[in-house]
Amino acid sequence: MTLEKRRHKRFMLDLIEISGRLGLTDKVEINDMSFGGVSLKADRRLNIGKEYLFTLGDKGNRLVVKGTVVRCNLSGIEERYSGERALIYTAGMRFEEGSADKIADFIRNSILA
Repeated sequence: MTLEKRRHKRFMLDLIEISGRLGLTDKVEINDMSFGGVSLKADRRLNIGKEYLFTLGDKGNRLVVKGTVVRCNLSGIEERYSGERALIYTAGMRFEEGSADKIADFIRNSILA
């Protein structure tokens, strides 16, 4: 039996189309998310302990939240349309305290839209 150590339950984004953006990255893909953080893939290494502004977007709605990277690992290499290869990293980011209500409202509005 596995003990769940997360404060916030993670949920998959299969039913809603929320995208994410980080400055200086070309590609960000959200793996899963909770009201307290996000697991993502990016084409840039994110520095553990550093704060980043993370933009959530859905159907014209946007929410910018601040988060701190808690893990980041090289997870693969992706070939681009131009034939170039890009390193892909999997990272975990914890949103700053007080963001949970804003994120819950954003997701609720995304589901209802």
